[in-house]
Amino acid sequence: MCGIAGVFRFDGDASEDTSVVEAMLARMQRRGPDDHGLRSEGPLTLGHRRLAILDLSAAGHQPMESSCGRFVVSFNGEIYNFAELRDEIGLRQADLRSATDTEILLHAWARWGVGALDRMVGQWAFALYDRTARRLWLARDRFGEKPLFLCRSRAALAFASSLQALVQAPWSSRRIDRAAMVEYLTLRYVVAPRTVVKGCEKLAPGHYLTATPRGVEVRRWYMPRFRRSGRSVAGRKRADLTEEFGSLLGQAARRCLVSDVPTGLLLSDGIDSHGIQAALALEQREVATFTYAMAPDGGAARRSGTPLSPRAPSWEILVTPEQRLAAMGRAFSSLSEPLGDGAALATWLLIDGAREKATVFLCGHGGDEILGGYRLSQDRFRLAALHRCSWLPRAILQPLIESKMFGGEKAAHRLRLLRRASPAQVPAAARYLIQHPLRIEDVCVLLGSAELPEPYLGTVDRFYDECAADAADLDRIQEVMIRTFLSENILSFADSTAMDSSAELRMPFLDRDLVEFVFGLAPTERVSPWPGRANTKQVLRRWARPHVPPDVVGRRKRGFPYGHIRELLDRGDGLVRERLLGSATVRAAVPGLSSWLARPSDFFRGPREKTVWSLLALSHWSEASGIHGCD
Repeated sequence: MCGIAGVFRFDGDASEDTSVVEAMLARMQRRGPDDHGLRSEGPLTLGHRRLAILDLSAAGHQPMESSCGRFVVSFNGEIYNFAELRDEIGLRQADLRSATDTEILLHAWARWGVGALDRMVGQWAFALYDRTARRLWLARDRFGEKPLFLCRSRAALAFASSLQALVQAPWSSRRIDRAAMVEYLTLRYVVAPRTVVKGCEKLAPGHYLTATPRGVEVRRWYMPRFRRSGRSVAGRKRADLTEEFGSLLGQAARRCLVSDVPTGLLLSDGIDSHGIQAALALEQREVATFTYAMAPDGGAARRSGTPLSPRAPSWEILVTPEQRLAAMGRAFSSLSEPLGDGAALATWLLIDGAREKATVFLCGHGGDEILGGYRLSQDRFRLAALHRCSWLPRAILQPLIESKMFGGEKAAHRLRLLRRASPAQVPAAARYLIQHPLRIEDVCVLLGSAELPEPYLGTVDRFYDECAADAADLDRIQEVMIRTFLSENILSFADSTAMDSSAELRMPFLDRDLVEFVFGLAPTERVSPWPGRANTKQVLRRWARPHVPPDVVGRRKRGFPYGHIRELLDRGDGLVRERLLGSATVRAAVPGLSSWLARPSDFFRGPREKTVWSLLALSHWSEASGIHGCD
């Protein structure tokens, strides 16, 4: 796990960019404390910060040149199946200069070019330069586990692993994008290719970019898609599907253990992380586990625990309210990009507390989005029932329309959308999101205008429109969830919080082969059509019953216990309001903030509470990043 940065000049002269890339690398020191490198040639200045995970020797230094001399790469991530690719290419370890996955990437690119991306299992963002063609390639993994930010000018393209590093480019505006603030307030994150900073972009997950003297081209190489027609598992017995799922989960967990440094597992009370633990046990692999727990005021020390066995100790990271409050500034300031999820603070505290004992951590992120978790059984049932009752008079349905369907239109228009929708299209008509958006009325108050600079929930409409014509309702819900909440929120803060402790997070549920298997499952193998306490992630629960404690298998989804914003709003010192209103950047971007915050603390529930988290994150992050004002 590392940090990459660089500048590509379209006119072919990179001689003035060394200091710019050095400044970018300086902002990413915690992403790579073990080594750094810088190379400038022709149109490219390329930098790297290294967190040594595989081959801890100097042989892993980057930027790394291919043995043929044609390619040079700066790589951030891990290719879990690099040994398999090495064998497929026909290489022996004796043929190589290092034991790194980076060197295998260079060989794979020389052999297959962009086709190597499909063959790679893991997480990555990299910059690879072809000296012969004078072409730069930037690529990002399937779901966006590793970040990559871009800033273009007429003369150059700058790129970096964090937005804080990217804004060191002299042509960055360092100002908040007012149009992007509509989405940031509504969703609590900004969806690629945009960012919250004017003129700065994200390379979208599953995309690659090529830059030449003629300009830049971006293409998609991967699309998360459930297969309704010709499902690969059609007609197979449920027991066989369950067995194959377990085998693939075991393979995914085993792959994520590839490391030359200590490895652990972030263990929650849910079925996803316990499933990983059980899969590793079946593979006869045990790792230390780390669990986050909230302690009362004056409670126990932050690091405590008793090893259960010499091979697999279990640690409980206890966190007091004072520690959460004290850590907020650093945790939010360290985000690769701002986002509003209090779970980011809890994850930062957990990894910070566990870092002394491990460098690589497995976790259950992605299980809910890929397998169909959260409250999807209840929500699908409610939406289907609302659709069946849509013939009733609007006066009867209006309260349900207002609470279950989102959009800027009046209730009558939303009802017409619902009545015209097929059963599979109901989630699109409702603009369903697992994390409810902030209502348009609140967004308008915060931005101080009844006219928004861009359509409300426009990105959500576009993503639902891009679903396959034959997709089931659950397929559509999960594809949009993967492309929004998973990629832009969970994976963003997972990378940030780990890298700020110079650690690496790995997610077995996002393994290529496991995901492709699940994408072929019928909706009923993922989520029951009936509401219930544990009617989600059906294939995982069936596999887990013989391997995971029954109370975990039957447990409903519970959120990360990171506390409520209302507790902070009720503090006599006015900490939250003072922090937000004292930020000139936030006040400029959100001119209606003062009147919105004047409400009593009980007003801030659900999406409103999450939006306060997002504004706190923005205030800390913009101050630490040198962002000033709004366009």
